[in-house]
Amino acid sequence: MTHQTAGVYSETAPGERRVAVVPAAVRPILDLGLAVVVESGAGREAWFPDTAYTRAGARTVPRAELFDTADILIGVRPPNIATTHRFRAGQALICLLQPLHVPDLIRRWADQGLTTIAADLMPPTPGRAGPTDFLGAQERVVGYQAALTAADIFGRCLREPSPGGGAGPPARVLVVGRGPAGYQAAATARRLGAVVHACEARPGSCAEIAASVPGSDIVIVTAEIPGRRPPVLVSARSIRTMHPGAVVLDTTAGAFGRAVELAQPAVTRVVEPGITVVGDDNLASKAPTGASTAYATSIAALLTHLVRGGALSIDLTDPDQAEMVVTHHRGVLNDAVWQRILDQISLAGLP
Repeated sequence: MTHQTAGVYSETAPGERRVAVVPAAVRPILDLGLAVVVESGAGREAWFPDTAYTRAGARTVPRAELFDTADILIGVRPPNIATTHRFRAGQALICLLQPLHVPDLIRRWADQGLTTIAADLMPPTPGRAGPTDFLGAQERVVGYQAALTAADIFGRCLREPSPGGGAGPPARVLVVGRGPAGYQAAATARRLGAVVHACEARPGSCAEIAASVPGSDIVIVTAEIPGRRPPVLVSARSIRTMHPGAVVLDTTAGAFGRAVELAQPAVTRVVEPGITVVGDDNLASKAPTGASTAYATSIAALLTHLVRGGALSIDLTDPDQAEMVVTHHRGVLNDAVWQRILDQISLAGLP
């Protein structure tokens, strides 16, 4: 069997500083029998220079060469590539694909014979906090950064030192969401000295959330649901009951929705009566070195599961692969994605 090449491309989305494979993950991938090529400059924003990749055994190449020659394309987000570009039949793509949000791309890539593997569809397994926990690892970075970002914007320390050597009253932090991001945000805020109240991020919790918002100094909302629009959980009306100087941060506010009514993607603004509202669904990129290292660990572990004899081996009888493989052999295998494509075709009146 001919050994294949794994290619790591640069991220081009605004504000995205992560890289899918870090130099320390190159050797484990080489040990699988794969060659590794990295787009020149791919790791620069995460503080991984090209020389670190070459020392680890990878080659650095221009973007066009990487997309033409790599058998397995690896990224954090789907590649931003011209619509005129055609992938080779049999090439594969591994990334946080969010396939339900890009059905047009999925249809086009399936027609071209590209195998797409959505790392974000790795099935949740009880107790899985190991190397293939793609979303959990990134969400923990998001929660940590959310607490730091909100604390930095807030007008005082979360536990204010007093002149007599004691401490003033702690800030009150409401964390909406009990997933990895919510737990990490709550734990970080507590370490900074805040009193933290956490509640579920679901529509049924809206009454509890609305009752908790007015007395909070900081509200952090972590309600992202992979493949779905986040529910609106914090209303404009409840935000305007907060005191001036309070902070509301929505980690879901992006192109696919928001959980805070007044949040706007990649925008920090002050609304009456003086509440800072932050919308940012890319907080993991604020800690690009750590987030990239965690992601690369997951990629190396996933490839260990997928590669046999130096080549990608798709086995749809494997339950994990059956969940993650979205397109293969020019077909769309994910039923929910296929239904989304059919819905688009019906709306557009296309054949």
